Amino acid sequence: MISTRLSSLLLLFAISLISVQLISGIWLFVEKFGILPSEVFSFFAGDEERFIMAKSIEGLLETAVPHFIAISTTIFVYAHFLLFTDIISVHKKFLLISALFITSLIDIASPFGMIYGYELFAYIKILAFWCFELLMAVLLLILFQASLRLSD
Repeated sequence: MISTRLSSLLLLFAISLISVQLISGIWLFVEKFGILPSEVFSFFAGDEERFIMAKSIEGLLETAVPHFIAISTTIFVYAHFLLFTDIISVHKKFLLISALFITSLIDIASPFGMIYGYELFAYIKILAFWCFELLMAVLLLILFQASLRLSD
């Protein structure tokens, strides 16, 4: 069995890595898409005046599939860390994990609506992205609290 001190250290290391990933994800989202729904919509649906080509289904799939695999794997791994804690109830764990998967799926799938001209999906993408980031931050906070308990 692994010592609690080593477990705490490994958990802190994992939390650090995912924190860097979340921060870089926010940075890249803002840099690539912008923060306004009109900017996000233009990126995917195209804008002739700004010389932005509309994205294709093939292009979206090339991005969506690896993102779905990577994000769902990350959630799966960190959810397992969460399952070994007793900081929140089992029901709240289920809600948090479910919400993470749902918001990530909506974030990844929403560009498909935008390429067909539905600007509503730009709002949905922004909302899903920020909800996902917030929920991941909550997950990391819970895991950080768990690592503090392990080190006691």
